[in-house]
Amino acid sequence: MSNMPQGDEPGQWGSTQQSARPGEWNDPGAQPGTMPGQQDYGQTAGGVPGQPGTFQGQQGRQEPGQSWGGRPGTDSPVNEAETRVTGRRVVQYLIDAFLVGVIPALVSWPFDRSSRTSLHVIGGIIAFALFVLIGLWYWVIRPHSHHGQTFGMQLLGLRVISKDGGPASLIQLFVRSILLVLFPMAGAIVGFVVMLCSRYRQRTGDHMARTLVVRAAITPSPARREFAGAGQSGTQ
Repeated sequence: MSNMPQGDEPGQWGSTQQSARPGEWNDPGAQPGTMPGQQDYGQTAGGVPGQPGTFQGQQGRQEPGQSWGGRPGTDSPVNEAETRVTGRRVVQYLIDAFLVGVIPALVSWPFDRSSRTSLHVIGGIIAFALFVLIGLWYWVIRPHSHHGQTFGMQLLGLRVISKDGGPASLIQLFVRSILLVLFPMAGAIVGFVVMLCSRYRQRTGDHMARTLVVRAAITPSPARREFAGAGQSGTQ
């Protein structure tokens, strides 16, 4: 009979003197399945323990009271004070509306002087078509290639950005310009009222496109958009 004390066989789960295998982390306080150097994702860089998606990097620092990475559509990484440019926006719109409408008005003027109704109709159709084409170029294509700025915005020191803090995309600029192109007068009046009641001073088109108008000194940050997307994917 062997005099060796009976105990768990080597390699069994209940062994009290089991030596760590090569590559294993033999730390009594470590969680099962945790490799050396691994930490819970929600506990890195000041995140909330046990909540993936709350990682806060240096570039995606979250402002106090904002939760735009976890609740898309509610908040924005852009400071509300940066959108308090209502007076300048009114003057900017008047300048831009004049520049968009001046060519259609000049083209329709000879038709309006005619006594024939058919010429009036033709002139109106041509003027409207020109207004739509010029408006799409002025409100969509031109700002997309000029850092979110129209001529009026350049003059007044404003720019359009995405609500997530990045540059406004071509689709966003198109959506926010629909009311300005199709219903310029009604869109401007309704948009002004909505803008005064909005937290980030967004008119109707801005709400539809998820865009903001801020001071030109505020540079859109692609890193903010990427971080916002990463935070949203982590909460799904």
